[in-house]
Amino acid sequence: MVNPLAILGTPTRVYKRHQPGARYFGCGERTGELEKTGTHQLFWNIDPPRGHTALQNNLYVSIPFTMVMADGQAWGLFLDSPARVEFDLAHEDPQRSWFGAENGDLVYYVFCGPTPQAVLERYTELTGRTPLPPLWSLGNGQSRFSYETAEEVRALARAFRERDIPCDTLYLDIDCLDGYRVFTWDNTRFPDPEGLLSELREMGFHVVCIVDAGVKVDENYEVYTEGRERDLYCKTPQGDDYQNAVWPGVCVFPDFTNPQARAWWGDLHQGLLDAGIMGIWSDMNEPALFIPLNSTMPSDVIHPGDGKARLHTQVHNAYGSLMVQAAREGLLRLQPQQRPFVISRSGYAGVQRHALIWTGDNSSTWEHLAMSLTQLLNLGLSGVGWAGADVGGFYGDTSGELLTRWTEFGIFQPFCRNHSEKQTRHQEPWVFGEPYTSTIRDLLKLRQRLLPYLYTLFEECHHTGAPLLRPLFWHYPEDTDTYGASDQFLCGDALLVAPITHPGAEYRHVYLPAGTWFHYWAGERFEGPAHILAHAPLGQPALYIRANTAIPFWPAMNYVGQAPADPLTLILYPASGSGNAALYEDTGDGYAYIEGEYARRTILCECDEKQIRVILGEQEGTFVPTCQRLHLELREVLTTPAEINLDDQPIAWYYDHEQRRVSINLAATANEQTIEVLFA
Repeated sequence: MVNPLAILGTPTRVYKRHQPGARYFGCGERTGELEKTGTHQLFWNIDPPRGHTALQNNLYVSIPFTMVMADGQAWGLFLDSPARVEFDLAHEDPQRSWFGAENGDLVYYVFCGPTPQAVLERYTELTGRTPLPPLWSLGNGQSRFSYETAEEVRALARAFRERDIPCDTLYLDIDCLDGYRVFTWDNTRFPDPEGLLSELREMGFHVVCIVDAGVKVDENYEVYTEGRERDLYCKTPQGDDYQNAVWPGVCVFPDFTNPQARAWWGDLHQGLLDAGIMGIWSDMNEPALFIPLNSTMPSDVIHPGDGKARLHTQVHNAYGSLMVQAAREGLLRLQPQQRPFVISRSGYAGVQRHALIWTGDNSSTWEHLAMSLTQLLNLGLSGVGWAGADVGGFYGDTSGELLTRWTEFGIFQPFCRNHSEKQTRHQEPWVFGEPYTSTIRDLLKLRQRLLPYLYTLFEECHHTGAPLLRPLFWHYPEDTDTYGASDQFLCGDALLVAPITHPGAEYRHVYLPAGTWFHYWAGERFEGPAHILAHAPLGQPALYIRANTAIPFWPAMNYVGQAPADPLTLILYPASGSGNAALYEDTGDGYAYIEGEYARRTILCECDEKQIRVILGEQEGTFVPTCQRLHLELREVLTTPAEINLDDQPIAWYYDHEQRRVSINLAATANEQTIEVLFA
């Protein structure tokens, strides 16, 4: 028996003077306003009650990190404790802030800037960065709690293909399991999982299966008995296996602080992989318990670990991270040539090394649509660049308008998935009829066309920690007007997105920071900084493209690999000045890129009154892209060019007067190419 008091530390706080003008951001998974100055932040992972609002301070993920902006410069602070942590960000006293942990050593790091990029690069150098994902995982996903039979899943897959709606990934929730026992199949509902998954694979789908944290107490269940015999479960203070109820009934819970338990758990995924499962969805890993409802493990539960026992209160926030670490490491052992795909609901600082985060059980309300923007931005500012909120909302009934508006935001999320609860109305893209079906189809096709742009951003995230979704101050730290922009964001450095988050609205305020911006749908040009009223009818979110920044587009397709990505289209809005962009490509899976099998190039655009010059830089790396042709599309060119040359030689081109577009077709090559568009 372990004496809990013998291993429990004491609460500790550190007080700091609040610098006048300092403004706080980040703090992990947070709703409400983007800025957190003047607030009290609690870091303690929970499964929040159904229908939680922005007043719910702590959610599924705890990352005690804050990025501070002051006088146009950035710095960061990270308190490394998986116990209960609190930040007071000039809330009690506007002259000072404090941070503290409930128990254990107080270890904290300060990261110098001066830019947000430098802060996050140093923070993720410490806590880890997002692995390069498999390319297919960036496509659209469809889920529900639950698709209850194999035939229902087949019908779902056929419906996507027959309706010409993009979808790469289907998700299986707990109804595919035998009595909700993890790592099993319900032989009645899913009698032939290998056959089902083979059929879906031939249709271009990847399938992800759920794995919860609880293991059912059942003497006839090998997973349970093996874990018990190896003594791998959490304990009561009296030394018994700790038990509580979740979906399968009475369960025990692996002690993921124990490396042996993590290795055992990882190896248990072998059967799912053999059946054809391509990804793992780790859920209920706060851990969430049913007795009492929406509770978690008592503080005095013991984690025996690897010989150094800890109380649950000391490691609580890390439980989900340790679970997905076990899953990822297991997948790497079992399928070393494939990039693991692991999704988690819970986590702690550094969870980005092992899994993406989805923001849990949201609600089908306009409030939750608006909340999801700041959740993802704050996660990104806290090192978790791969994240997403359930499109359409989980609890409650969505509507055609809400689903469409949520999809307008969802296509720019790093993780794009539609998910809903079983007692709600279905919300697949076609459920609400026209005009919603066609509008959602077009939006998802835009997502699919943007995959080369998003994949390039993921490669940047992998190397620097930079999130895909960025608050405006990320690139404009000296512009304090960007600090309060909670309802719009940058996707990379070239796209500015301002979703509609209210019913019946077609117009909204948008703030455009310094530079030249073009409205994607209408081509209208704006000079920032500027406050504008944007028209955003259904299906056309307020989307602006930075001038002189090339955006790579694939041809339209409904899943990764459906057809060759040929030609690759570079869309560019030229304006006086210059800009550059990057394009990264590789095999889309595996690890050949580590040995140099990748293709990276820069695209520079320089403009003045007399000419537009586009330089496609020489390719770095040995990967040979599949596309044989490049299509360069210069938009909002107001006059007909006099001539266009490729490397000083005339080339064929076409100018569309009505669309104000110059079209140039090029052969794809690894060499540098210079295109000059000259005007009289």
